[in-house]
Amino acid sequence: MEMSRYIVMDIVFYGNSLNYDQGSGNYQELKKITKWDGRQYTMVSRYALRYSLLDTAEKMNIFKVADAGNLIKSGTGDKTVIQPATEFLLSGEILNFPEFDLFGYLITETTPQNFRTAPVKLSHAVSMTPFMYDAHFNANIGLANRMRKRYGEMKPNPFTAEEHETFYQYSIVVDVDSIGELEIYISEDSKITVNDETFKPEKIENDKDGNGLTIHLKNRKNKKKIRQSKSVELCEFDKIDKTYVIRYRLKDEEKIKERVKSFITAVMNLKRSIKARNEDLSPKLLVIGLYRDSPYETFRDRISLLDEYREEEYDEIEERETDSGRILRVKHLTSKTRRPIFEIKGLKGEASDVKGAGDFVEKIFEGNDELSEVVVFTDPSIEIKTDDN
Repeated sequence: MEMSRYIVMDIVFYGNSLNYDQGSGNYQELKKITKWDGRQYTMVSRYALRYSLLDTAEKMNIFKVADAGNLIKSGTGDKTVIQPATEFLLSGEILNFPEFDLFGYLITETTPQNFRTAPVKLSHAVSMTPFMYDAHFNANIGLANRMRKRYGEMKPNPFTAEEHETFYQYSIVVDVDSIGELEIYISEDSKITVNDETFKPEKIENDKDGNGLTIHLKNRKNKKKIRQSKSVELCEFDKIDKTYVIRYRLKDEEKIKERVKSFITAVMNLKRSIKARNEDLSPKLLVIGLYRDSPYETFRDRISLLDEYREEEYDEIEERETDSGRILRVKHLTSKTRRPIFEIKGLKGEASDVKGAGDFVEKIFEGNDELSEVVVFTDPSIEIKTDDN
């Protein structure tokens, strides 16, 4: 029986105006979603989160992303889509790039089409407070004023931008055992596009001497060979009716472990560049569940943001020396504050420092026994309430 391992992360971060929609005219509108209470909340789409995760990982030199040479445009005219190159897939080289290994792909230049279900699944990040339609009016006055000095008139370009600064919440589910492995399907009659040429499979050979798989392609004019990447091993090669089934896996198990750890590092240091701002989306509150051979669960719907009012009373003593002696003055003061508190239903225990999250995740790779463990991590600026406090 194959082992199943999952990492579930429920994340809360703080940010401002993180994902704008198409809008209309000179009005810049934030992406929004209506929840069960009938109110609108701003959101950061999972596509925007994925983009920022890859951007952060690339800038931190954590991940290598595919360059244009490993991408193609599929389709004709204005109905084209960008996708990984077919040769990139058939050789198994695509597994060396975390963006496709972790987040999946769809390749339409083969028959049947080849797709990969993402081992890393992201939800949208939704604000934890409703949107109150805050907005501000802007114009490029500086540039327009310089033009006025030359042309005698000033015509700025005004626009209105919506704003929402608050806490956001999203979830990540990582299917650990699907990382570093893929399946490929090729029909005998498949049309395979490589470098703008269309080929058909002539034969597929598995070299018994250990050199791996070789896919022979041909068309009326040319022949082409696609060889198995040296960084992957062939786990399965079969033919069912008229369809070849190929399964590759990264040779180095340690590389798979490092890929998971690198992804966690990107999440913990997530940044998003938007409209000349660099927003820090690193977790303020993080609930991590590790599951091995046991059902996984999320606490996303059990995390709520409370508005706590606190009143403190204390005495302050002032001492002053005068010509007639020492004077003591006692002041009775009252301090009133409001601050956010996060409540997590269904969890007990104290929170750990968020810096220890990476070390905790490594437990998923230790041992083979059943595992179901959940730990809460917080930034020092955050306070939480659980079932036992």
